[in-house]
Amino acid sequence: MASDRLVTHQHILKAVMEYERRGSTKLLTTLETLEPDLTEFLLESLTRLFHELTKLGLSDRDARRMYRRAKKTAVVSIIALRKAQHDLWQNDLVLPEDPPPSP
Repeated sequence: MASDRLVTHQHILKAVMEYERRGSTKLLTTLETLEPDLTEFLLESLTRLFHELTKLGLSDRDARRMYRRAKKTAVVSIIALRKAQHDLWQNDLVLPEDPPPSP
């Protein structure tokens, strides 16, 4: 299947940097405002993942580490997609005959 190349490495890198700068709690609070249903699903799924990992015998420490890794992956993916979508809308709104926006 061909990719639409909507999300680039730059979007992902910016999302990772934002995650590391702002932290997961602030980003999830922002996401909850913007996408409440998606954020609720994400948090419920991550909580289930943590409990299932501990039931499988992982120590609490290892389960928390996997939980944090999964949370970072999911939040970075959502932020990167939102950034890419924003860029797409910005590019679509500038028509060829329009002068380029001033810095």
